[in-house]
Amino acid sequence: MTDIAAVTDRLRQASGLAAVLDAACDGFEDTLTVLWDHIDPAEAMFISLLMAATCAADGRDAVLFAPSLPPHRRHAAPSAETTPGPGSVGEVAGAVAGLCELLASRLAEVAVGAADHGDQAACHDAARYARQIHDVLTGTGP
Repeated sequence: MTDIAAVTDRLRQASGLAAVLDAACDGFEDTLTVLWDHIDPAEAMFISLLMAATCAADGRDAVLFAPSLPPHRRHAAPSAETTPGPGSVGEVAGAVAGLCELLASRLAEVAVGAADHGDQAACHDAARYARQIHDVLTGTGP
């Protein structure tokens, strides 16, 4: 299972536009993976998880269009032994909502200092998707 805590820590420690974009791309990808692992039509949060997964894919795609996204991974590949992530749907929703709140904040922060309009747009779009994920998983959205 993907380690949401590890990508959250990486995003917190990321310094500069390229590092934040790299961590954000992984954050959206990990979010998508964790959500898909927990999507079950019999689950009460099925629609919320499905909507969040769609936003995670859109957020990842927005980051992929950022001109300053490094062409190669900037961090070591995860080890074969990862810390177990959240298990229940409620735990997953909470962990992902926390990550997405941080994603939105960090992306908005680096967008302000980005010189390239493409980077600004990518960061703003990805931050919007991160906020949507947070809102749908916490029930604070429309």
